[in-house]
Amino acid sequence: MSSTLSVAGSSLTTTTYSSTGVDKVEDLVKKAFKEALEKRKVSTTTVPPKEPSDLIMDMLGKEEIAKPIAISSDAPKGIALNANQQLFSTVTSTTGMDWNSDFPVTVFDKYEWDERIASFIPNVDPEYVIDIDLAMSILRAWEMNEKVLCYGPTGAGKSSLIEQLCARTSRPFVRINCTGDMDSSMIFGQLTAKDGSTQWVDGAVTEAVRYGAVFAWDEWDVTPPEISMGLQWLLEDNGKLFLKEMPGNTKDRQIIPHEHFKLVAIGNTQGQGDDTGSHAGTNVQNSATLDRFGTAVYVGYLAPEVEEKMIQNKWSSVITKKATKELVKLANLVRQGYVSGQLNLTLSPRSLFSICKKLSYGSSLTKAYQLVYLNKLNDTQRKVANELFVKVYGTAHI
Repeated sequence: MSSTLSVAGSSLTTTTYSSTGVDKVEDLVKKAFKEALEKRKVSTTTVPPKEPSDLIMDMLGKEEIAKPIAISSDAPKGIALNANQQLFSTVTSTTGMDWNSDFPVTVFDKYEWDERIASFIPNVDPEYVIDIDLAMSILRAWEMNEKVLCYGPTGAGKSSLIEQLCARTSRPFVRINCTGDMDSSMIFGQLTAKDGSTQWVDGAVTEAVRYGAVFAWDEWDVTPPEISMGLQWLLEDNGKLFLKEMPGNTKDRQIIPHEHFKLVAIGNTQGQGDDTGSHAGTNVQNSATLDRFGTAVYVGYLAPEVEEKMIQNKWSSVITKKATKELVKLANLVRQGYVSGQLNLTLSPRSLFSICKKLSYGSSLTKAYQLVYLNKLNDTQRKVANELFVKVYGTAHI
């Protein structure tokens, strides 16, 4: 292309150059500037020469230089997303979220996983309503590779929350419910006899560590101390799993966790014992164990509007919005009685789903409440629970 410079009242045509010769612009400017100065010596009109920067602006066009660089809409507020990441708002289907609170979340393809662990990826439950604050805390912890402690009352949905976060990020979910008399082989593995010889079979946590699953250590606060202590090293940053019962040398017994391995301890207490008497068998955990959790979240019962939405999402064909509000109100009254010690059993979201299911099969509300909840109580507590039912519904359903 040709460019015409107007310098010191004179016109100057520069040498033609391609777009790939931008690096020659400086030389062209110097040459043009020198020629213009020579012409000024014989010019009768005195015009101040342009600065080199102005000459460049004339040659390339001020509008082109001033044009701003467009930023991709996929990275609002400068958020950088890797190939396997999505925004938290996308993962949780959250609308109207402040961009300052949004952050990248790693999401996998199901085909990326080893076939021995891929089958543990849970399905997304479209009726499940995610608690955004809890999900944000847990997913941030996973991105920072922290161990998570998740505790709260019975039936609050602790395990379901972790399972659904795994479903939405396509992470394998390996869960084991601990008991006070469990054997370490369930967690770590054991030697078994096969075809006349012995071979090592991995336990739940060992499989999760090897292949990168999320290990849900459910009812962790009733785990025997000797098993909990066996996980101490694994709970550390950059820790490993040591299988003391596994044949081989020390190096063979050390399992380096897969880069995507995550551990979540789930229980009714935060490991400091139970003062209410409602959770028999829970143990006071070693303070060193508690210190290894980078994030601890309390999972309480769902807010009434969230619980109502969850019920309506699944059972709107059998229960009206008004009836749903009343059922959730009854559940919260029962929960208050549970916390105050008047009742030894709570009414969880799981129980409300069971009541709705019985309604869908033609059961009356009174009968469903009796089968799901009342029949599990002793006589004294059954009277208290009946009074709460009457308080919400009156005597019409009795």
